[in-house]
Amino acid sequence: MSENSSLTPQRELWQLAAREKAALLREELMSLWQQESRVCQVIAELDNDGTRELGYPSTAALVAEIARTSSAAVRKLVARALAINPSRGIDGTEIPAAAPLTGEAAAEGAISPLHVDGIVSALQAIPDTVPIEEREKTEKTLVDLARNATTAEVAEAGQRLRDTLDPDGTEPRDTPEPKRAFRYRQGKDGSIKFDGYLDPVSSAKTLALLEPLALPHKEDNPLVRGKDERYGDAFMEIVNLAASHPDAPNHSSTRGDIVITIPLELLQKGLGHACLDLVTGITASEARILACDCKIIPAILGTDGQPLEYGRAKRIVTEGLRLMLAIRDGGCAFPGCNRKPRHCDAHHVREWWNGGTTDLGNLVLLCGHHHRLLHTSDWKVRMINGMPEFTPPEHVDPWRRPRTNTLHTAQPRAA
Repeated sequence: MSENSSLTPQRELWQLAAREKAALLREELMSLWQQESRVCQVIAELDNDGTRELGYPSTAALVAEIARTSSAAVRKLVARALAINPSRGIDGTEIPAAAPLTGEAAAEGAISPLHVDGIVSALQAIPDTVPIEEREKTEKTLVDLARNATTAEVAEAGQRLRDTLDPDGTEPRDTPEPKRAFRYRQGKDGSIKFDGYLDPVSSAKTLALLEPLALPHKEDNPLVRGKDERYGDAFMEIVNLAASHPDAPNHSSTRGDIVITIPLELLQKGLGHACLDLVTGITASEARILACDCKIIPAILGTDGQPLEYGRAKRIVTEGLRLMLAIRDGGCAFPGCNRKPRHCDAHHVREWWNGGTTDLGNLVLLCGHHHRLLHTSDWKVRMINGMPEFTPPEHVDPWRRPRTNTLHTAQPRAA
């Protein structure tokens, strides 16, 4: 109960009149909404600089692990936090919030999180062509209404205001979409942004492959990814499986071959940059991840960088060794993960580049998501009696109690 509550130690809840109970409920709800607003402020600050520092691919992933909640709840909470709180640019300059007045009302405890979501949703639906002054007036109107209205009334008002600002709606296309299309643009850093279109039959086939791979982790998983990240990982799993097929265009008998060029001393330090496929620059840390389970082509470079000699490609983790790992781990060994062996990489507990041996006692299967997490965060793994054991960082468990994956032990293990 709050300090200002009318409930005293001498008066229990059952002793209060109905009006007093109702007044107390409103008071406690406002206090709860204020606390939720404070949580959003902390999340927004973590998004500015804390997420990557702790080694997580997204703020939603970090919040989900700390909160031990569902992916849907985390996505809504993080989206709410980023919409009503300012952010900072690379130079530290403050970037105003998309819905600043909504954030102020939430901090007062005057509106609920559901009111916030309704206002933000209405603002996001306004076309970019609408002047900023009109957007600000719309937000003020909705916030003033939300202080005394229901969430349904706010949603209806938001729809009316959107219709007023954009009476024509989205313009129809003059030309039909192609049956199938794939458009992409490659950045200077080698990354790709793409979009496209699939006809109903093609989309059904694609989703039949994507959706099972993009299922969220179970509720007891310590790390829950957002929908976009899960589908991105699922897409890459399909690419990896296709690349490993004997009839793949790259003629690879196992996985797609990637050439990484990096001086050994930089690989050992984890600092500096490497070259991917002789063109794209990547960090030494990213090279470490790829070096866990790939083909290695030893090369000798002169002091001026001229290639003097190179050897034959050699796979660090053989297919026979991967089979043994699949039998032992049953899939991704990270606590709470249920990914199957075919979707996992072999990770060296003691790093290969640091003298770690490539044998069953120094390897563990990890899905791509948890493999990256182990390389970029404070999670640790060690082998105890021939089995992998994971230690979480302090922000997940202040006592850093060891964890193991128990999901694969209760079912038949097969690759």
